[in-house]
Amino acid sequence: MCHFEILLNFFTSLLSMKRQLYILILLSIVTSLVVAQCTSVVAYDDLYGVEYDDIVDVAFESWINGIFSNSYTASGPFRVTVNTHLVNENFINEIVGMKLWDVKPYITWFDGEDNLIEYYNTTIVKVVKDITPPSAGAWKIIRPILFTVIGIGIVVGGIYSGVKIRQRIGIKGCFTCDNKATSKCSKCGNSFCSNCSSKGCTNCGSRQFIRT
Repeated sequence: MCHFEILLNFFTSLLSMKRQLYILILLSIVTSLVVAQCTSVVAYDDLYGVEYDDIVDVAFESWINGIFSNSYTASGPFRVTVNTHLVNENFINEIVGMKLWDVKPYITWFDGEDNLIEYYNTTIVKVVKDITPPSAGAWKIIRPILFTVIGIGIVVGGIYSGVKIRQRIGIKGCFTCDNKATSKCSKCGNSFCSNCSSKGCTNCGSRQFIRT
């Protein structure tokens, strides 16, 4: 029997299981995912990136009117409270949405005195305070569960469709080899080709077959 036939027969038997068993398996998977998410160490959540009122450390090189002004690095960053009332609005609008270690090659604006301000390679090097609401934690748990359930649904649906198509067009393979089946065991119902049926059913040992 080919690998595809073995896999198809296995999942065909799964499809015949009772609904309660399906529910039990699904609940086991969901429970495992919830436990894994709840016990994992939660660090910076990059779902939203930098938000207003976050506190972040930023590295960049600043120039004013084409003259070098200052340089901040990962080891000596510039700490920013993401609030337009405290820091220039143009700069805040540029870094909102950036994620940890995101880089913006060039940020520029004119200040209140018409000075040209230029920041090069602006990088978020650390999130000191993340004001992401608690609901994001729930989404971190729900998201992998949702994707897992969808994935299971796609796989089971695909297998189910394959089984139904196979049954509809009447194609059956031999239980023990790749040849086309010509009969089935009268006891367990597995299909066999003429050569394999002469040796008896390899599943239940019966030697009685019904021609298909």
